[in-house]
Amino acid sequence: MSKYVLLLFALFCAQAQADDEAYQQCLLQYQSQVEIPEAAALVRNACNHVHRELVMLPRKKAYWQCVLDYISPVKTREVMADLLQVCREQHDFKK
Repeated sequence: MSKYVLLLFALFCAQAQADDEAYQQCLLQYQSQVEIPEAAALVRNACNHVHRELVMLPRKKAYWQCVLDYISPVKTREVMADLLQVCREQHDFKK
């Protein structure tokens, strides 16, 4: 029994390390494009949701990926708000 517990613990630790590396790569990829502070916070949050959350509905993951894909390069808050609304509508995030 204890062998199984140790095996599960080892698998969990390995997955957590892989998730952390993916999270860091996400930050490196998307934060370098950010020009406004609010977008930086959204990118951190999206990277966290996409790479560190263990259980997530596919539409929620798609929403956060949409945020990553489109929010980083925005130059104004107005455009950022419009893009967030489109991501919410496209991925049915609030249902």
